[in-house]
Amino acid sequence: MTDQPAASAQPAHPADPADLFVTLYDALPDGLFEGWTVTGWSSDPDVLRQATELSETVLELGELPPETTERFISRHGHRGRFTLLLGLDIALAHANPYGPYHASPAMTGTLVRYLTEGRFNSEATDGALLPRCAYPGRPRGRRAKDEFFGVHRVPAEYWDGVEHEVLPAVHDAHFPKDRPVTVGCAPLLETFDDIELSFEKRFGMTVYRLRPADSPGLRTRIKTILRRLDEAGAQIAVLPEASLNDALLEHWKEAAFDTAGRDRDAHPLRYLLLGSGPLGSTEPPPNRAVLLDRWTGRELLVQDKLSGFTLDAGQMREWRLPHAPTEGVADEYITPGSTVRMLDCSLGRLAVLICEDLSRSITWDRELRACGVSHLFVPIFSKPILPYRWEQQGAERQITLLGSWVTVANSLAVGAAIPETEIPRPRYTCLVAGPRGLARATYGMEIQFGSAETGDELGLVAPDDGDEPGEGVLPRVFPGAVHNMWHDHWPRRKR
Repeated sequence: MTDQPAASAQPAHPADPADLFVTLYDALPDGLFEGWTVTGWSSDPDVLRQATELSETVLELGELPPETTERFISRHGHRGRFTLLLGLDIALAHANPYGPYHASPAMTGTLVRYLTEGRFNSEATDGALLPRCAYPGRPRGRRAKDEFFGVHRVPAEYWDGVEHEVLPAVHDAHFPKDRPVTVGCAPLLETFDDIELSFEKRFGMTVYRLRPADSPGLRTRIKTILRRLDEAGAQIAVLPEASLNDALLEHWKEAAFDTAGRDRDAHPLRYLLLGSGPLGSTEPPPNRAVLLDRWTGRELLVQDKLSGFTLDAGQMREWRLPHAPTEGVADEYITPGSTVRMLDCSLGRLAVLICEDLSRSITWDRELRACGVSHLFVPIFSKPILPYRWEQQGAERQITLLGSWVTVANSLAVGAAIPETEIPRPRYTCLVAGPRGLARATYGMEIQFGSAETGDELGLVAPDDGDEPGEGVLPRVFPGAVHNMWHDHWPRRKR
């Protein structure tokens, strides 16, 4: 009897750069980042030199030989793992469509995998590795583990609760990374005549339903809004909560397509977040938001409200809600969503939060942070937006935490019922906020409050210095991008 040949041993570490990054990242203890050890490593000249040399190997071969990885870890332990991660991160930056570097031929496969499968890593590793397109909007001091790198490692338990898609290039508006993108927010709903609000008893509780009152006047207003968005130069539109139902969704699609044009100067509007409302045949229906591509009528992103809102008696009195009970509470009668949806495009990594969701971060906070969302659209139904209230507080939290741009759009309906003696002017119908500057040396934020007087007007903000006095302008956001000034180990190269 002869001995059978021994099975060839599988390497402990993969050669694929994205899969290797995931493996090393997960093996590096989180506790190391709670002190100052890794901060010291990140500024060590030997670590940076070795990381650069490792990145050059990956950029030449498209992989890192497993024996190189094993040898490095054997010699340097956790410090070696961190150095390897820095080197891999430099190489992966050349596959990052939001980054400052030209693509490398050796990293083409990694980029194609992201564009087709929605992540850098393969099925050999769980969860996801995503390109970074935002950086926390606070001073760069001692960093958390994920902030050292130009990628986001999304653990499997978070990734499983996310629906993520990369927009195909044929449907992408291709926003340049270094130019602002103008946002038009129209209230659409002017008074309670534009909504259908009903209260009823269900399961021993008082519940309410909220939907738009479809009318010829409202449909005419939609056409006017589309024309004014184009005339004002808006590239993205955001409508408020309670402004959508199945019939109006189809009307929006037809009206948007019929008025579209390939001349960007005359018809710059491309993407529309059509607010939210009861869509579909589920009973109760979800409160669903829809992001629409004007050119194709394609629904790019749909998001169901995750947390229904509970009205208390004081709010119902203050808002003058018609037919509301005089005491107790009323719960929003919807089927809540259970999934956070995200869309990657040239604007960045987009997500939608509907009104109450902005306040109840426990249902989505981990997923948005893990994935690094760069833009949040937030349709709301509430009293007028005021400085320093819940809308601004929620936006500022996401700017600090994620570095994201937040657009909040409200209607006029509730405000029209509340006398100015209770809520004096200025009253605002939209809020657009994001990090100020790229250096991340302060907690600076760009806060833009916009106001409209009618449902088909656009919320305009106070002009910047140099604009004509008294002329309002559209608020703006900047596309998601990652800059080498945020990562000391990246080569200082520009496009």
